[in-house]
Amino acid sequence: MPTLDPIYSLTIAILIAFVFALAGIHKVMDFARHAGVVADYRVAPAWSVPLLAPLVVVLELSAAFLVLIPVTRSTGLILIMGLLPIYIISIGLNLARGRKFIDCGCGWGSQSHQISAWLIVRNLTMMAVTAAALLPSTNRSLYLVDWILAAFAGAAVIVIYYIGDLLIANGSKLSKLKSAHG
Repeated sequence: MPTLDPIYSLTIAILIAFVFALAGIHKVMDFARHAGVVADYRVAPAWSVPLLAPLVVVLELSAAFLVLIPVTRSTGLILIMGLLPIYIISIGLNLARGRKFIDCGCGWGSQSHQISAWLIVRNLTMMAVTAAALLPSTNRSLYLVDWILAAFAGAAVIVIYYIGDLLIANGSKLSKLKSAHG
């Protein structure tokens, strides 16, 4: 079985922790909106929304925390591997229903971020990255230079993720604008 250098696992952990912590915090800060997004997906009965909305927040924040601690990293990564397919299926079902102008609930900040096939691609990519982080790491000590490298690499992949997220959001807005005027 292939093994990863621990710097790669740490870099992926930084990315996942950042993305899911920010997503969870965003949902906590405007919980009513988050609950509305969960309801708007219409993939679960309406009576379950008051249970599912806080559960999503707890799971995202828990995963973000767990991946940062080496002894719990695998648990956090497995949790992410469970959440992402749920998000992918929920987005896919709504796209198949023709409901493409609903908020994905994944935008950072107060902006609406509509669902699209690109979100499925993004989430599949996140699954692949998460799966890679589950590979065994070589057993070597990390030195200060390794931690610095992982921090910079983590920051770089966060910026790349954010740029991709902005491109997806702007693409969705452009599509909505074209539909309104065309």
